[in-house]
Amino acid sequence: MDPFINYIKLYIDLSHEAETEIQQLALYEEVAKGHQLLEVGKTARRLYFIVSGTIRTFFYQKGKDVTYWIYPENSVITSWHSYLLKKPSAEYIEVIEDSMLISLSYDEWQDLYSKYPELERFGRLLFQEQIALLDDFYKGYYFMTAKEKYELLLQFFPDITLRANLGYIASMLGISQETLSRIRGK
Repeated sequence: MDPFINYIKLYIDLSHEAETEIQQLALYEEVAKGHQLLEVGKTARRLYFIVSGTIRTFFYQKGKDVTYWIYPENSVITSWHSYLLKKPSAEYIEVIEDSMLISLSYDEWQDLYSKYPELERFGRLLFQEQIALLDDFYKGYYFMTAKEKYELLLQFFPDITLRANLGYIASMLGISQETLSRIRGK
C-alpha cells in the first residue's frame, strides 16, 4: 500500500477513484542528501510527503544559517507561505538524509479538491493540524530553558539526534552547539 495514501486515510475515508487519481498524479522520487527542494526567491509549487529520510527548512540571518524546522518521515512539507499564497519563498528546503518523497503540485491538488470533496476535507484537517502543532510548540517555547526546549524536541522527534546534524538542532532550538552538547552530556 502506498504510504501517502495510508497517511491520507488517517484523516478521511478515501474513495477508490480519488486514491487511483492521486497515485497517477503523484511524483515519486529518490532525493539525495544535500539537494535543495526550494530556494529563497522561488515559489513553492509542490506539497511533499516524506516516505523516508529527513528534511530541514532554513534561512540566512546576518550571514548565519538558521534552521527553522526539521521534518522526519511521515511528514508533509512545503514552504507554507509561498505555497499557499503563491509568493516567493523566504526560506530554503534542504534534504539532510537521502530521502524518498511523494509530491503533487498545487494545481493538481486544486483539481483533486474540485473532483473529490473528501480531499478538500483532508487539506483542511492537514492545515489545521500543522497550525495547531506549530502554535502549541512555539507558545511555550519562548519561555523554556534550553534543556526544556531540547526535551520538547525529543518528545516530538525522539530520534532526531541520530538523524540530524547537531548544529542544525542547536540552530532550530535557538541555542549554541556548546549548550546543546552540555545538555546532552547530562
